[in-house]
Amino acid sequence: MTLKQDLDYNMKQTIRKILKEEGEQGLKEKFIKSAQKLAWIIESSVDSNLITNIEIANIVYNERINNINGELLITSWNEDPDLFEFTNQMKLVDKELDKVLLNYSFTSNGSFGKNKGKYNNLMWWFIGCEWSAESDFILKMKYQFTQEEYDDGE
Repeated sequence: MTLKQDLDYNMKQTIRKILKEEGEQGLKEKFIKSAQKLAWIIESSVDSNLITNIEIANIVYNERINNINGELLITSWNEDPDLFEFTNQMKLVDKELDKVLLNYSFTSNGSFGKNKGKYNNLMWWFIGCEWSAESDFILKMKYQFTQEEYDDGE
């Protein structure tokens, strides 16, 4: 290999590396922006008398395995100090989330929207809550969500 061919080869490899890194960075940003849209989709689809606020927190995208995860922070209310009513309210919120999230998922390119394929690979589960029946009756529930497999409808 001549010096010019060697330099050309090295330049091509450097350009490929830069383009690959930019593509990965763009994918990470797209996943994070899509995850932030999750709150709006849920808010626009659920009973607003039941769920009063939704936030997305701690979004993490793992480039190596193409995995997104984060937390859903759901605000509801329960003014009855009875434990049965408290758990019933949590079940109602859970049903509202299921009603929406079973129809949505991420695609492998970072988009978030209605399921295109046969399966929904978006997973979510309840991880905790805060509630006080003494004063404001606010019920703050926390869910974890993740997706690492994609059914892009192909």
